[in-house]
Amino acid sequence: MGPFLYIDVDAFFASVEQSINPALVGRPVMVGGLKHERGVVACPSYEARSRGVRTGTTLHEAARLIPDGIFLRGDFNRYQDFSDRFYNILYSYTPDLVRISQDEACLHLGGIVRQFADPHTLAQHLQQQVWDELALSTSIGIAPSRIAAKIASEHRKPMGRTILTVQTLPGFMAPLPIRKIPGVGAVTEKILHEMGIYTAGQLSQVPEQYLKTVFGINGLKIAAYSRGEDGPLLRDYTVIRSVSRETGFADDITDHAILLSHFYYLLERAARKLRTLYKTAATVKIKFRYADFKTVEGATRIHPMSNDEGDIFPAVERMFTRLFTRRVGIRLVGVTLFGLHNYRDNESFLNDRIEKNRRLRRGLDYVRAREGFFSLMTGRTWALDQRYKRGDTGYELRTPGLSQ
Repeated sequence: MGPFLYIDVDAFFASVEQSINPALVGRPVMVGGLKHERGVVACPSYEARSRGVRTGTTLHEAARLIPDGIFLRGDFNRYQDFSDRFYNILYSYTPDLVRISQDEACLHLGGIVRQFADPHTLAQHLQQQVWDELALSTSIGIAPSRIAAKIASEHRKPMGRTILTVQTLPGFMAPLPIRKIPGVGAVTEKILHEMGIYTAGQLSQVPEQYLKTVFGINGLKIAAYSRGEDGPLLRDYTVIRSVSRETGFADDITDHAILLSHFYYLLERAARKLRTLYKTAATVKIKFRYADFKTVEGATRIHPMSNDEGDIFPAVERMFTRLFTRRVGIRLVGVTLFGLHNYRDNESFLNDRIEKNRRLRRGLDYVRAREGFFSLMTGRTWALDQRYKRGDTGYELRTPGLSQ
C-alpha cells in the first residue's frame, strides 16, 4: 500500500500571520484574540510555545506569561486562502491524497518517489516549495503506513523530516511514550500507566482481545497504531458531516433580540456553506454559554430538510426562547447543522415554494459573491452593524473560534 507522506504546517494560523507580516518572524505570536480580551489562544507560534503558551491557554494567562507578545484575532478567510494554495501545491505532486484539515494531508506516494533520488529528497523538495511559495514551514513524515507517517511528522518540529522504512519502523515505534499514539488521551494514558504500560513497544505486546475488553473498539485501534500499522482510516477532511459557526462576545449580552441577531447571522453563514456543498441539513443545534460558563444546548429536526436560513431560523428562535431562562448574560453562541444529505438543483421541482426559495437564495449568494456581502442585507442582522466592523466577506466577529 505505502509509502505514505504526512505533511503538517507548523503552527498554521501564527505562521500565516508571520508570512504576511515578516516583522512578526521570530516573535511570540498568539492568534485568538487581543491580550485585554477574554477567550483562549487558538494557535501560538513556536516562539510563544517556548515561553509556556499552548493552544487553549487563556488570553489573560498568555499575556501574563508573555507581556511583550503579539496578540491577533485572526482571519478565517486569510487562513482558508493559504490552505487552498497549500493544497494546490500538494495536488501538483499527486491527486491521491487525503485532506486531514486545513493544514494537514496524507499523500500516497505510489510512483512519485521514482521522480526523485530518494524519499528524503522528495520531502526536502516539497518542504522547500511550500516555503518558497507561501513562506510556511512544514514537518514531514514518510513511512509504510498512514499512521506511522503521521507520528513521524510530529517527531521533529518545526521544519522536520523523518523517514521510516519497513526495517526501521519497529525500532522507531518501540520507545515512543504512549501519549504519542493517536487515540491515547489523558484518560487512556492513565489507565495504561496503571497497567504498567508506558511505551508503544510495551503496548504492542498486550493481547489485542484484552485491550478490546478494556477500551472497546478503540483498544484494537491503539493496538494497531502501537505497531505503526493502520487501523481505521484517518478521517477524510472532504467528508463533511456537519457545519458549525460560533462566536464569543467581548462583553456579556442579555438583550434577547441582539442574541437572536447573532444566531441568525451564524445560521446565515452556515447555510451558505451548505449551499456551496450542495447539501441540506436534517437537524439544527444551538448552544450558548452564560457568563458563569454554564453551557446550554438544544437540537431539533428540520422538516423538510433545508439549507435555507429563512426556513430554519424559526426553529432556532423557538429553541433559544425556550432555553434562555436565566437572568444572566451570555458570552458565546453557536449554531450547527448536521444530518447532511446531498441534493441536486432539480430535485425540488415537485414543490413550487421550495423551488422559489432555492432560486432566491441562489440569487442572493450570486449577488453577494459579485458585489460583496453587504450588498444585500436582512433586517434580522442589522443590529450587528452597531457592534462590529464590516469586513470583505461579512462582519468581523470577535471570536476565539475564528468563525466565518
